[in-house]
Amino acid sequence: MKPVVLERGKDVSSRRFDLAPILRRGTVMEDSNYCFGEGGAGTFSDGKLFTRATKRGPVREVYEIFVAHGAHREILTDAHPHIGSNLLPNVVKAIRESILRAGGEIHFNARVEHLLRSADGRRIRGVACADGREFAADSVLLATGHSARDVYRMMLAEGLAM
Repeated sequence: MKPVVLERGKDVSSRRFDLAPILRRGTVMEDSNYCFGEGGAGTFSDGKLFTRATKRGPVREVYEIFVAHGAHREILTDAHPHIGSNLLPNVVKAIRESILRAGGEIHFNARVEHLLRSADGRRIRGVACADGREFAADSVLLATGHSARDVYRMMLAEGLAM
């Protein structure tokens, strides 16, 4: 697969600098902060690998992917696996490089604002970003995390079941 990843925030290295105004002045950059940007909310919040979900999915496979990209092997056997904020940004960068080497694309500062639909309006055919870029696709997966309330409002306005 060659995914096209649209990240509303910045890459993990640039994102680190956007955290300073939060700590110093309480000023939050809307699209690049603890919640938004490459690696998501866990990247700068200690890198604990924890879920309360009862339908956990392929957890072992995900941990193996992390290990293949630089996480310590102990996460495969620890009761409370933990990568750590000091290491996780490099793991995230390595995952990005794997996606790019495989022919995928990653676009930063790409806030999705609208869904592109088929002529009859019944199928989603891609997305449109705030900066005017459009990305057509056979499949669209919205991996919003917990803070993208604007995406949920967009989906509601589009009449999509949530």
